[in-house]
Amino acid sequence: MPMSGADIPRPSEIETYHIMSYDRISPKKSGFDAKGKTVFITGGAGGIGYAIAQSFAAAGVSKVVITSRSPESQNKAKKELNASFPDVEIVTIPVSLEDLDAMTKALNSAGPIDVLVLNAYYSHQLNVPSSTISACEIGKTFQANVVANWHLIQTYINSTPAPASGSKTIIAVSSAGSHLSIPGNTGYAASKAALNRIIDMQADEYTPKKNGVTLLSFHPGIIYTPGAKQYFSEDAFVYEDVKLPGDFAVWLASKEAQFLHGRFVWGQWDVDELVALKQRVEKEPTFLKIGLVY
Repeated sequence: MPMSGADIPRPSEIETYHIMSYDRISPKKSGFDAKGKTVFITGGAGGIGYAIAQSFAAAGVSKVVITSRSPESQNKAKKELNASFPDVEIVTIPVSLEDLDAMTKALNSAGPIDVLVLNAYYSHQLNVPSSTISACEIGKTFQANVVANWHLIQTYINSTPAPASGSKTIIAVSSAGSHLSIPGNTGYAASKAALNRIIDMQADEYTPKKNGVTLLSFHPGIIYTPGAKQYFSEDAFVYEDVKLPGDFAVWLASKEAQFLHGRFVWGQWDVDELVALKQRVEKEPTFLKIGLVY
């Protein structure tokens, strides 16, 4: 039997595990106030990043800014988004996540940003013995997933103009590898766990009330993206629909989800059951965080 995300342990209070998007988090019903807002998505020209771009556009934001390495994929994404959402301004910027100076310029060129989605990533080869992965590849993985995202977070918080809403939201697309031990996934999983901890610890310094800053991270699901196709067969897992993390990201940007500031959640967990945990989240500093106590 192929592995299913629904079989992976989760907080006992969350009974419902979704593999498709559902009405409660549909972009127009998510509770996210999209009017006049700008969303900046790294790695947004394909896969999960593109699904997130689609969902924010469907919510009715004013502008979606997409970065990725490939101008060709960006042109395709822009053409499709323009056709589906003619009232949304689509901006594409070809830039590598690891080029810190270029990413700084890209952030500043976008104008005030309401939501920054950290989706771009790098991974060493997966499904091979960890002893065969070079230090160089581990370094590249951490440079992209940890150092580059750290730089984006700091630049966004400290250097970009405040949006009209007065609040900045950072959503990091992480991985279930932060919670699981998956052979051949050592460096990538560790880098994503480090990113989660950055979100967690930065959330202690910057808060929605004090600074107008909200930081969150989430596992997007077991999605059969072009990247996944490099390592896994079509029947290796029970795959989840890519629209689910797209819509979930929009809900995470809503005020209703703000209580999850600093937390790491899964996009398949039912949002009503998550909301029901609000009081526990507020009382237990370690709940839904990566640490000794889960």
